[in-house]
Amino acid sequence: MLGHCYQQHKALALRRVLLAAEAVVVTGYDYKYSLGYGNRDLDINDPEDDKERKARRSRLHQRSAERVMRMMRENGGIYIKLGQHLASLKYLLPVEWTRTMEPLQDKCFPSSIESIQALFLSDLGHPLTDIFSSFDLAPIGVASLAQVHKATLKETGQEVAVKIQHPALSEFSEIDMVTIAQLASFIAYAFPDFEFFWLSEEIQDNLPKELDFRFEARNSARTAANFDRARSQGDPSSVKVPEVIWAQKRVLVMEFMNGSRIDDVKYLKENNILVSEVSKEMARTFSQMIYKDGFLHCDPHPGNVMIRPTPAGSPSHRNFEIILLDHGLYRELSLEFRLDYARLWTAVIASDEEAIKRHALSLGGIDAYELFACILTGRDWDVIQDAKLTKQVRNKEETSKISQGAGNWLVEIADILARVPRDLLLLFKTNDLLRALDEDIGADDGAQMRTFAVMGQYCAQVIFEAEKRDVKNSIVSATTAATKAATVVATTTVVVSTWTQGLGAWCKAYCKFLYKTLSLDVFVWWIDLSQSNSLLYRILSKFERLAIA
Repeated sequence: MLGHCYQQHKALALRRVLLAAEAVVVTGYDYKYSLGYGNRDLDINDPEDDKERKARRSRLHQRSAERVMRMMRENGGIYIKLGQHLASLKYLLPVEWTRTMEPLQDKCFPSSIESIQALFLSDLGHPLTDIFSSFDLAPIGVASLAQVHKATLKETGQEVAVKIQHPALSEFSEIDMVTIAQLASFIAYAFPDFEFFWLSEEIQDNLPKELDFRFEARNSARTAANFDRARSQGDPSSVKVPEVIWAQKRVLVMEFMNGSRIDDVKYLKENNILVSEVSKEMARTFSQMIYKDGFLHCDPHPGNVMIRPTPAGSPSHRNFEIILLDHGLYRELSLEFRLDYARLWTAVIASDEEAIKRHALSLGGIDAYELFACILTGRDWDVIQDAKLTKQVRNKEETSKISQGAGNWLVEIADILARVPRDLLLLFKTNDLLRALDEDIGADDGAQMRTFAVMGQYCAQVIFEAEKRDVKNSIVSATTAATKAATVVATTTVVVSTWTQGLGAWCKAYCKFLYKTLSLDVFVWWIDLSQSNSLLYRILSKFERLAIA
């Protein structure tokens, strides 16, 4: 019996490897042939042939993406996770690829209830009926690595959400990771201009933690504490993190919360929740994580973020709460990295090309700062260069231009992604997911500009705190050195001079911070006013036009 199970396991593992290898090799050959020999009948200088070449390339992307997606769906598990990651790479992959992979973010297949019951027996030593007085057999959510069931704890009677890892994952995760690494090597060999080792490295680095729900429980508790601390310091927040009741490696039990996906527009309307406020709160939430806490949830796709009307006793300052789920994938961001990142974004928002160039090199080691800034913002370089980032929303024409550019600059983009720090890769992904969310919920035209304004305020705070530390350190250093002077008079003179200079530097830094923060507050107020098209806005707009005239 054991021998039969072992042989069956080997056969299934081999089948998974062969399915993945076939999809990648066939796709590789398709690209090699179609982009080269397959276009031999087309004239490079003929405009009509150029249109045909683009149409053929689009069909190539589409059939290749569908071929790979079918393999990922059939293999499931880690391959679904990989497909979700590909769906978020809108700054790198052609739209045919990202659009085809998007269903993998929502439509995952559940594990059977029999396999779930067997997992509880093997991991906890108890059947479901010993732990729960009720357990809904149909999952309320299914993701690539786990599924969630609603249940009631037998001991306390509390309604809970039970997150259970797909039992088959532990069986095949190691061989799947090795397969993906080998396929990345094949891509690098077949296409020397493309280096995707970073993608397999990310999976190998992060997946073991995502497969251990005890890490998720610790991340969840830390995130909740961060937002509680921010509220105690006067920073408003609408974030709610479900309390984890207990966690084992493959089973996590947390408090159950009613609500809906954050991109459920009908639900938002029914509960009088403004999408503009949702957009602003998401920008505030993730800006705090990036710039203030240095502890970032790196997978904020709509399936991992819920929303609900504010319940009684909630500390939320809005009429809704944003519920953050799935705390398996996090990134620690060092203070130095956050400061460099804040300075880069400040330069991008201000359209300071020299500063963008300097900080792109400092943060990512990248010379191609224009392309780097486009990946970072999801905007066209002309928009950034002309200081229109906070004045002009991204329209269909610009989106089309970016999508076309992703195809034209594929080699250069792949080179950037292979060289930048891993922290930056996850920030690119997070930025793209948040932009996609704004588009999904139909946020108004001012949403993008509000996001940049909110982010700009957090950047200003980080930079100001760094400048305060520099002033303090210079005063301490100079005072320590002055105490070694020969006379009391000399010591006093140096100390007074140092403190005077330090106070001046602090005042300069504070005034710069205050100006930037207040100007961005006014900017957001003006956007909100313009969207409302109120009488006050129409009057002020008339005065503005008269002043310009």
